[in-house]
Amino acid sequence: MNGWTGEEGHERREAVRALLHTPVLRREGRHRRLVDQARRHEKELRAWFDRQLGWPLVVERDLIRLLKIPEDPGRFPDLTVPTPRQCALYCLLLAVLADCGGQTVISELADRVTALTTAHRGLRRFEATSTRERRDLVAALRRLTEGGVLRSPREAGVTADSEQAYVAGHGNAVYDVNHRLASSAVVCPVPPSQADAPDTLLRFTEGDPGLWARTDTELRQALMRRLVDDPVVYVEDLPSDQQEYLSVHREELAAELVLGLDTRVEVRAEGLAIVDSRFSDTDFPAASAVSVAALALADLLAGEAVPEQTGSFVVGHDRLSELVDLVAEQIRRVVPNIERKPVDGSVVLRYSVPVLMQFGLVDPHDDGVLVRPALARYRDPSGRGARVTGEALLLFGQDLDMTPRRSKPHTAHLSPAEGHPDAIAD
Repeated sequence: MNGWTGEEGHERREAVRALLHTPVLRREGRHRRLVDQARRHEKELRAWFDRQLGWPLVVERDLIRLLKIPEDPGRFPDLTVPTPRQCALYCLLLAVLADCGGQTVISELADRVTALTTAHRGLRRFEATSTRERRDLVAALRRLTEGGVLRSPREAGVTADSEQAYVAGHGNAVYDVNHRLASSAVVCPVPPSQADAPDTLLRFTEGDPGLWARTDTELRQALMRRLVDDPVVYVEDLPSDQQEYLSVHREELAAELVLGLDTRVEVRAEGLAIVDSRFSDTDFPAASAVSVAALALADLLAGEAVPEQTGSFVVGHDRLSELVDLVAEQIRRVVPNIERKPVDGSVVLRYSVPVLMQFGLVDPHDDGVLVRPALARYRDPSGRGARVTGEALLLFGQDLDMTPRRSKPHTAHLSPAEGHPDAIAD
């Protein structure tokens, strides 16, 4: 890493950050400059990803592909996660695309998927006459489009209308096929052709992957994969071998991240966290009724910690019910509805807790919710909590503009002054 200085070092770090955020960079469109940079520094980038993360980097003339395999898949819930059926159709579409030409339409893909699922008894048959099935197929197609496997030769609005017409049973849509991307769209430790069943795709070796002995290199890569994928990595969440490695190499890992990503890393007794407002790929629902409720609940949950307490703690169901009722009372005058539902404790609970879970601030627990240390970043510095003055809501001492906006919300990592857990609590 000593050679990562000056303009060359800046270009390499920019390429690393871009690939961690968007594993597929295509030369067409807005990623042209980044693709050219990655090609110029191909040798150094390959070496960095191989040493630090153990992820292969595919570099082609018009395409850069980082073969990411998360260390802990599904650690944080995604509110937009596809259904199991959509995931199955996504994989089936990839299978049938291998026999398609450079351009195809939905009806052709549907026929091929139907034929494939009919021929294999172990597969649930695709029913093209079902509206739900057609809707799920379109959802899978849109994810393939987002990943660059498919591209519409028409305007986006025209394609969306055609897809909706197909769902309704009287339309079609045309796509160009990128066969190179289709062949590498699914990345997993065990190649699909060698897996006995879907649950073995993520199995590095026999038995529990958290229990087998790993080399120092594998332990470092496992920890680095967690750090670049998760908002916060807690020591208490790690397998024992990773805990032991982290206790010895904590500062070294943080230094590697700082040099490779041009970012700031906070190191605490509870774990590590990357502090970078531009590094997250998850948006917090800022300036919305949901965000106000989530932030207000986070402040109250953080206040449940026992003085001098470290680590996670549980807030029971009864106390959680009291807190969401209090949040509803605090915000109701300015935020009368959440998702078109009148604000009350049950509505606050339904919509705010999933947001806090998505960002790793709380986890589900049999007795209520498990509050994580990073939630302390949501504490109101004044200690007064959410309050209403006149017609404006003051949350953590700042006026929140509740005017509906169409622009993209702020990224997940807000500054500590705004109450976001972009680092572990002091």
